Amino acid sequence: MKHYRRIEQTRSPRERILILCEGKKTEPNYFKSIKAGKPKTSAVRIEVANTKKNTAKELVDEAIRLMNKAKSEDKNPYNEVWVVFDRDGYTKHPEAFNRANSKNIKIAFSSTCFEFWLLLHFEYTTYSFSNCDDAIRRLKAHIPDYEKGGEHFALLQPKINDAIKNGGKIIAHCNKTGNSQIWEYNPYTDVGLLVEKLLNM
Repeated sequence: MKHYRRIEQTRSPRERILILCEGKKTEPNYFKSIKAGKPKTSAVRIEVANTKKNTAKELVDEAIRLMNKAKSEDKNPYNEVWVVFDRDGYTKHPEAFNRANSKNIKIAFSSTCFEFWLLLHFEYTTYSFSNCDDAIRRLKAHIPDYEKGGEHFALLQPKINDAIKNGGKIIAHCNKTGNSQIWEYNPYTDVGLLVEKLLNM
């Protein structure tokens, strides 16, 4: 009688991406909508963490905590960890960027606020917004009923590729203007780098 050795089928671990957002609703809603559009059979797991942290430095520290926990306790490390925040009203960006870079955490940054990224879905501009309210006023030319935390993804989704293209133009424009640090540019956003990655996963 022949004895056949059972062959265990092993699955490749799914790529895990962790995203932490500064905003309580607007940014998480945006990324959760992208996640909802991914097939459930996808080999990718995108996690948008709920957190009460609301400064760039706190977000980075929370990202480090969750990254270490996944690696040591859950034995299921993240392939990439991103924090999403903007410049509006915050002054300690060097510390946040340096801390993130030291731990290989990626940053999706907007200046002056995340609404500039949303605006790029509709138009390209290098106008320097004085504050977030200023950017929102410009955005309302395209989404008249826009409110922070609102459900606007249905209007934005068809224009995501336009936003990615415009975001690339903004980065190129800033690179030509000098050697300033990212947080010193206005306007600026590299959120498109994260969005494009998620769409192509």
